[in-house]
Amino acid sequence: MIRRGWALALAMVLMLPVLGAARQAHAQGQSMEEMRDQGILYYKRDVYPQAMNVLNKAYKAVGGSQDFKTVYYRGRTAHQLLLLEVAFEMAQLSQKLAGDNERAKQLAVTFMEELNSLYGAVNVKLAKEETNNRGRIFLESKTGIINREKKKVFLSIRERFRNTNTKFPTKIYLPFGDYTANNIPFKIAKGEPEPTVEVFLQIKDVGEAGLSGWWITGIAGAATVAAGVGAYFLFRDNTVTEDRANLNLNP
Repeated sequence: MIRRGWALALAMVLMLPVLGAARQAHAQGQSMEEMRDQGILYYKRDVYPQAMNVLNKAYKAVGGSQDFKTVYYRGRTAHQLLLLEVAFEMAQLSQKLAGDNERAKQLAVTFMEELNSLYGAVNVKLAKEETNNRGRIFLESKTGIINREKKKVFLSIRERFRNTNTKFPTKIYLPFGDYTANNIPFKIAKGEPEPTVEVFLQIKDVGEAGLSGWWITGIAGAATVAAGVGAYFLFRDNTVTEDRANLNLNP
């Protein structure tokens, strides 16, 4: 029985690549409508990451970006995942695609109104002296967010922009409130024009053996780092050390 168990387990492991290839081949053979309907099913079952993955494929397929259901449910799913840039884009597009279909128009209008009642946007541009066009944005709330759900939304959005290199200029959607973006203050208020901020980007430098190094902010930050490096070589002793690096191989 033990031998049979090990043999079965080994057979299952060996079959995984085959099953994966079969699943991929099946997905490649799906039509836009089949992928869309599968994504909608995932959405209605509250399985949002899978729904987004499938609806993204449907959206990129021929006719997907002009299909109301694909666009609408892609926007709805993006809202659940707090990918608000995609949610607003899809909400606006779904209104255009609704056409004369009264039910589709009502769904699109309701979705747009829901987003506008919860969030506003800030336009983030680069400072004139900034030499990079990609980097990190560090968002902070200037006033404490008491509402638990609103705080959860903000923290999720903040974490995404802290850990993702974003291309600029860009538009960031947040719950209404007072914030800073890389220490530049701005306010998002319902019914008010969208604020615009100009920032220096945060660039993460990965040093030896994968350890995080300095955070460089624009030209001024780079100059500070250069001065620090110069001081290190100027004031360090003449001790000879052996340079080493660790190499980790991951499959």
